[in-house]
Amino acid sequence: MRVDESTLTDQVSSTASRAAESQRVQVDTSALSGSSGAATGDRVDLSSLGGRISQAMQSLSNQSGQRASQLQKDYQAGRYQPDAQKISHAMMAELSGTAGS
Repeated sequence: MRVDESTLTDQVSSTASRAAESQRVQVDTSALSGSSGAATGDRVDLSSLGGRISQAMQSLSNQSGQRASQLQKDYQAGRYQPDAQKISHAMMAELSGTAGS
């Protein structure tokens, strides 16, 4: 599997932008209703869940990039020694459909 870091970063940035926009939604109709009493109006407050998810995705993206960079440096320096048995087990699990269980 090949992961294109620039595509991943673009997707996370786009999601973060949409989450930030959705949190700014507020509708105040008190000025439109013409009421002379206490200001009443409709207001929409979206939870900060979208923002937190966006931050978590950004953090995960940063961690993935740092991990990939470290692996690249280790490989180039001859220090990267993957566990062939773990790799073969993961490959067989994926082929048999039991990966992640």
